[in-house]
Order: sequence, then C-alpha cells, then structure tokens
Amino acid sequence: MGNWQLVGVMIVIGVLALVALIGGLALYRARQQKRLREEQALAARQAAARAAPKTTVEKPEVQRATVERLATWRAALEQATLERAAQDKAAVEQAIAEWAAAEQAEAERMQLRQAEVERRETEEVESRMRAVEEAIAEWVEAEQEGRRLAASTATPGSAAPKKTYTRTEAIHQQVSLHAEAVVKEIQELEYIKNRIQAGVDFLPIEFKQTVDDWKEGRVLRHSSFEDLKLKFRYKAYSVEDGYELLHMYNQWLAQQQRKLRVFVHLLGTEVEPSESIQAAIERMEQKEREKYLEMDVDVIFTLRDIRGTLDKLIEMETVLKELEAVCRKRSEQIIAPAWEAKGSL
Repeated sequence: MGNWQLVGVMIVIGVLALVALIGGLALYRARQQKRLREEQALAARQAAARAAPKTTVEKPEVQRATVERLATWRAALEQATLERAAQDKAAVEQAIAEWAAAEQAEAERMQLRQAEVERRETEEVESRMRAVEEAIAEWVEAEQEGRRLAASTATPGSAAPKKTYTRTEAIHQQVSLHAEAVVKEIQELEYIKNRIQAGVDFLPIEFKQTVDDWKEGRVLRHSSFEDLKLKFRYKAYSVEDGYELLHMYNQWLAQQQRKLRVFVHLLGTEVEPSESIQAAIERMEQKEREKYLEMDVDVIFTLRDIRGTLDKLIEMETVLKELEAVCRKRSEQIIAPAWEAKGSL
C-alpha cells in the first residue's frame, strides 16, 4: 500500500510538471508573437514615415493633373454645347427660311387667284353694265320710234301720242322697278326669318309646358324624361333650316349692289371699284348741282331713288345677320339644346 501511494504522488507531480511546462511554452509563444507584432507595427510606422515626404511631394502634381483634366473636360463640354447651339440655330434658321419661302409662294398664289377673281368680277360687272346700257338704249330707241310712227299715222281728232321718254327717264324707270323688287325681297326675307325665329323661340316654351304636363301625368305617361328630350331635339331638327337661304340672299344682295353701281355709271359717273356707292352718288349730285340752271332734275330724282334702294339693301344686311343668328340657334337646339343640360328629374 505504501508503494502505490508513492507511485500516485509521483504521477501527480509529473502531471503538474507537464502542465507547468506546457503553460510556460504557451506564455513564451505569446510573448514572441506580441514582440513580433510590435516589430511589424514599428516597421510599418517607419515605412509610413519614410513614404510621407514622397507623398507630400507628389500631391501637388496629382492636383494639377486633376485640374487639367477637369479644365479639358469643361472645355470639351463647352465646345460641344456651342456646336449643338450652332446646329440648333442653323436648323431653326433653315426652318424659318423654308416657312418664309412657303408663305411667300402661298401669298403669291393667293395674289394671283385674287387678281384672277377680281378680273373676272370686273369683266362680269362691265358685261352687265354694257348689257343693261344696251337694253335701255334699245328700249329708249324703240320707244321713240314707236312714238314717231304713232305721230306720223295719227289722224285729226285722234288721241294725242304718249310721252316720249328720255334716256334719264328710262333709267329712272329701271331704278324704280329695281327698288320695288328689292322691297319685295326684303319683305320675303323678313317673313322667312320671323317664321324660323318663331319656331326656335317657341320650342323651349313648349318643352317646359310638356314637361310640366308629363309630371302631372296628363301627357306621355309611358315616356321617360330622356324620351322627352329626344322628342324635342327631333322637333328642333324639323324647324326650317335657313342656311341655304342665307347663302342665296347674300349672293343676291351683292348682285343688287353691283346693279346700283351700273345705274350710277349709266347716269354719267364712273364708279371706282374701291369707292362706295354712297360716295359715288354724293359726288354725282354735287356735280349736277354745280350746273345750276342747266341741272337735270331727273338725274337728281334718280340718284335719290338709288340712295333709297341702297338704304333698303343696308336694311337687308341687318335682316341677314338676324337670320344667321336664328339659324345658329336652331343648330344649337339640335346639337346641344338648353334643356339637355337639365339632367334627369
């Protein structure tokens, strides 16, 4: 038993010695590694210290190179911007030049067309003037020839021959007939305009009354409010359309105004295309009154009737504007009637 105890003590001592040896080796290795790290850190600091002057020397050069690159890039950018602006300016100038050339060509074409239209209108007016003048001259000549024949074949005690008309009197008769025709057309136009306006103005009133009766169940009980609106849009469509008459009367009005120019011309005054009929009449009246005792009263009376006809034509222009407004209102009642915006009940 003593020996076994001795062996156990020796084993314990050996283990403790081994542990101590291992611990000493680990401590030695840790110290070696720590010293190595310190040496490496010192070497790194020394290398950094040695490299610092070189870096300090090279930094301005790097900055200069950077500045030069930025300057070069900025110059290239400005050059590209200038070139792009020049290209855009050239493109705009080219577009403007092409547009101006097209506008000039279109203006020249318009001038040519306008000149052609004016030439045709001038020829048409001159043709009408010649035709009216020739017709009046033939009428006066035939009238005078007939009176002469009647006077030469008259027997004693027979009725006295009718009055022979002068040229001015013959023109005055034509002016009077023209004035009567103008008055008649104005009355017709006024009647048509009033008829269309009555239908246009009465339609909203009729719609309101129908809706009130529909609410009370007295009419159209099986119809909806949308049905009523559609019904009255159809009724608006059935109102007489005056646009065709408006176009026709505008042309007729221009023809009558040209005819008045012909009458003034036949009385002995040239009427310039740019001159108004009123100015031509006043000029001829002044010219005729300057003759004093030799003044032709028939010319004055004829000019007065021409002025009266001109006033009627101006009145007709007002009626035509009213007709246009009525036609526009009728179209609105078809396309977008006032009652359409009321919505559903």
